Amino acid sequence: MKLLVQSDDYGITEAVSFGIIKGIKDGIIRNTGFFSNMPWAEYCAELIRPYLNDIAFGIDLNASTGPALLSKEEIPSLVQDDGYFLTSSMNRALDTAENDYDHVVYEDLYKEFEAQILKFIEIVGKKPDYLQGHAYMTKTTAKVHADLAQKHGILLGSSRIAEKGYHNLGMPWLQNPPTLDNQRTSDLEGHILGNSVEILSHEKAFLITHSGYVDAELLELSSFNIYRAMDLKGLTSEKVKQWVKDNDIELVTYKDI
Repeated sequence: MKLLVQSDDYGITEAVSFGIIKGIKDGIIRNTGFFSNMPWAEYCAELIRPYLNDIAFGIDLNASTGPALLSKEEIPSLVQDDGYFLTSSMNRALDTAENDYDHVVYEDLYKEFEAQILKFIEIVGKKPDYLQGHAYMTKTTAKVHADLAQKHGILLGSSRIAEKGYHNLGMPWLQNPPTLDNQRTSDLEGHILGNSVEILSHEKAFLITHSGYVDAELLELSSFNIYRAMDLKGLTSEKVKQWVKDNDIELVTYKDI
């Protein structure tokens, strides 16, 4: 079978970035999307540069985590007074039946997301291999993604996966809510090995994870924190790597499909 293994949020923090690189070097991660808006983006871009030929390095267009690239004056609907994005929960609280559960201002989001794409190109030295969204999504954000992908000639990850018939394996190993106990007992390795027959029944499938090490910045920015260390443990597991070999699984990237 062909399996596309993706770990989102490269660059959300330095520790997460180091963990994803660990998963590329010593595990089965072959695709990751970049947060180009973060203050340490340039540093994280240099960390991953030696591996760019071996993976698909995309962009996670993000309007809910960390600081915006543009000022509050330029994109007033997206940011708080301190220049940080409204969080996912803040955004969802603004979505009501009156606005069709989509308060997003197209023009503001387009400007910020295009700035993130241009920042990626500036510091990485090439276009993203694919484009996708992060966390908070509406019809408007989906339209901005599609419009920018077309304008800049970047593959839209979700569309390509659907077009090529890749089965979504979901994230059923994640136990919610993200309490400490639920995160600590998250078991991606157990999920993969315990559901091998079902996974292998698909000719093509994709697996989205959130791998990484944990630092103080991550604890402030994301409720997905310990989950990442546990996902990384699963994706670098010797048992999982042996499972890939034993079942002749081809690990593919967005560049391959």
